[in-house]
Amino acid sequence: MKRSHWAAALAAGGALLLARCSAAPTAGVAGLAGGPGRIKIQAGDDEIPALRQIAEDFTADTGVEVEFVQREINAQAISNFISQSPTGQAPDIIVSPHDNLGQLAANGVVVPVEMGERAVDFSENARDAVVYDGVSYGVPYAIENVALLRNHELTTEDPATFDDLRAIGHRLMDEGAAEYPFTVSQSPEAGDPYHLYALQTSFGAEVFERTAEGEYTGTLTMGGGGGHAFARYLQDLGRSGDLRTSMTPDIAKESFLDGRSAFHLGGPWELADVEAAGMDVTVLPVPPAGDQEARPFVGVQAFFVNAHAANPVAAQDFAANYLTRPEAQTAMYESTGRPSASQVAVDRMEGDPLRSAYAEIAGTGLPMPAIPEMGAVWSFWGTTENAIVDGRGDPVELWDRMIANIEGQTS
Repeated sequence: MKRSHWAAALAAGGALLLARCSAAPTAGVAGLAGGPGRIKIQAGDDEIPALRQIAEDFTADTGVEVEFVQREINAQAISNFISQSPTGQAPDIIVSPHDNLGQLAANGVVVPVEMGERAVDFSENARDAVVYDGVSYGVPYAIENVALLRNHELTTEDPATFDDLRAIGHRLMDEGAAEYPFTVSQSPEAGDPYHLYALQTSFGAEVFERTAEGEYTGTLTMGGGGGHAFARYLQDLGRSGDLRTSMTPDIAKESFLDGRSAFHLGGPWELADVEAAGMDVTVLPVPPAGDQEARPFVGVQAFFVNAHAANPVAAQDFAANYLTRPEAQTAMYESTGRPSASQVAVDRMEGDPLRSAYAEIAGTGLPMPAIPEMGAVWSFWGTTENAIVDGRGDPVELWDRMIANIEGQTS
């Protein structure tokens, strides 16, 4: 979808203006748009309460009213935004997981947002996640990743490796204290490479090549020796029964909540249920299965500005000068319960050691690739992992076939 030279120039001019303003943000500049007007923000129902608080200051400073469209982000919502943006029907600002950025930027429906001096408040992974083709497009607000939840009622041991974890789990099973050595979300139909990625990276098998700046290229790097070693480890997990493709997300979570497993690989979105169950748990990094650090995928929730916004300067102002404020980031954390992407806000998360631990562990992770090539990876990846775990072929041959299939789709 091509944008006119005029639209591109307007977007660039707006970005430059806000880049100057956001270097030392003190007051709104939305009035420069030729009148207060209004902006429209699309977000989920857990985000809107905090956004209303932030909007009160924005409106008081600028006179610009803020409207909200309550809609959870999914594939259909992103598709609608892409098709409606050029027609003027899309909201001025949208909340989205960062891995949609490649699709949004490639279609020319979002514009750069410069966070100025406040960029240093955000974690490196959060900043990197909203960069596409060398350009920063969004304001992060939450960061999510898989970590290890440990049930203190069953053990307080701290496994150094994933094999240590399995050994502890099997000992508890032999004692009749547990039913599983660990639990982790899987899918009988599609697998779940996301939850297993930390184990894969510990074998040195990252999904894509990264540049010196940390951006992903379209070159697969999970083939070869590292990928083969991980595939053989998956085979071992399947043969031992430690990893089961039949363990759906509900089964995995409920088994951990019921005390049938001492360890659970899961994300911060499961903490509300853990806390409601009154469990005494610790959040730990996923221990490595290979000889390298286990680095989970990191997902970032961020705000993106519509390239065809009805009020572009006001939208940029709100994003760059209001959403970046520490008090705004803290409000988003309090409203959503998601670990903040802002280190300043994380430092304010007193009395919440579990989410603080997730935020700290996120610093060791790798941003989920936002490049278009990622769309060709998931289905081959998940079904291949399932085939290996279920013993439906030689693990190395299955893995190499997966690599060839993905490269056939992305070349």
